Amino acid sequence: MHLMKLAAALLALLAISLAPASSFAQSAQPGLTPPTFNQPGGTDPFSFQQSEPTRVVRTEPQHGLRHAARKRRVVHHQKLDTRAKRAKRETQENVQTIAIGQGYKKVSELVQFPAFFPGLGIIYVKPDTLPLGPFLCFDRRKRLVATVYMVPIKDIDDHKTFDGTAPAFAPKVDHTTMYFNAGHPGVDVPHYHIVLWHVSKDGEQRVAQ
Repeated sequence: MHLMKLAAALLALLAISLAPASSFAQSAQPGLTPPTFNQPGGTDPFSFQQSEPTRVVRTEPQHGLRHAARKRRVVHHQKLDTRAKRAKRETQENVQTIAIGQGYKKVSELVQFPAFFPGLGIIYVKPDTLPLGPFLCFDRRKRLVATVYMVPIKDIDDHKTFDGTAPAFAPKVDHTTMYFNAGHPGVDVPHYHIVLWHVSKDGEQRVAQ
């Protein structure tokens, strides 16, 4: 009896010890793929997927756009310069119109005198101011270049007061010259030309011939 009980107990222990091995064998049956780690296509619970760093792309204006913008600025400045020159030219031409409106007449229409006098240009004067003036001298493009007073030597010898200024509508005076003249139609007595130039020394070439 005791031997039978002992044999039954041994069989029970043997069955218990063989159970884990049996379950492990079943898990290894064909058709079941064990999980793989750190292999291509496998799943590693301890690995972290890192995304690529974000790239900051700095955009630069294209050369063509910069060139076009520069060209627009140049054209804009050229237009401003053209407008300024046109306005200046119109203002200079208006001076002659203003002078005529205030009674100035061409000397060549009043006496036997060249229409263009070398060194002074086209000369205008108010008839009632002869012989002293002022005379207004324009170039061939109707620009006022000088205001001239023709002071007889007799007036200088008699110590007469002379106060010669340019008309209010004339441009500012750049420089002044003074020289002797023996006389010419309109002022046929010896006199001095006192010239108030409204242009630079180089600008005198406008009426040189």
